[in-house]
Amino acid sequence: MMSIFNNQWGGWNEGDEMIWIDGEKEPRIHGTGGEDCFNAAWEYSKLFATPQVGLVEFTGEQPGGRYIMYRWHLEAPIRFHKSIKVTIEDGNTSMRSDNIYSVAYWYQMEPHVPFALLPPVEQRIPKTIWTGGAGQDAKMK
Repeated sequence: MMSIFNNQWGGWNEGDEMIWIDGEKEPRIHGTGGEDCFNAAWEYSKLFATPQVGLVEFTGEQPGGRYIMYRWHLEAPIRFHKSIKVTIEDGNTSMRSDNIYSVAYWYQMEPHVPFALLPPVEQRIPKTIWTGGAGQDAKMK
């Protein structure tokens, strides 16, 4: 599951997703963009929900706009033994500075080491912060 809280105009979704498995030096999976990763390539403004993927909130590409989406990898599981690292660029080559939140679920055998504590709630509430960005300043005038 992933949600985006826009800090500037435009879409975050041109950033590539990348997945490293078990300490690999290069990503095993290097995708073509957020909208493709969540199966909404040409119509990323209409809500949809299926058993595998969905865009369940979209409030626009303006600052403060939100996206919430999910993808379950049931049809194509990503298996790992020691570690998995999943990233997504914020815009093309991470040229943006939006707030991105994600939740990952996995099956795990016990025992495991303790997980890190979450930050306090006050630090997890998104705030709109105008950050500008490439070609964005003219839209605010």
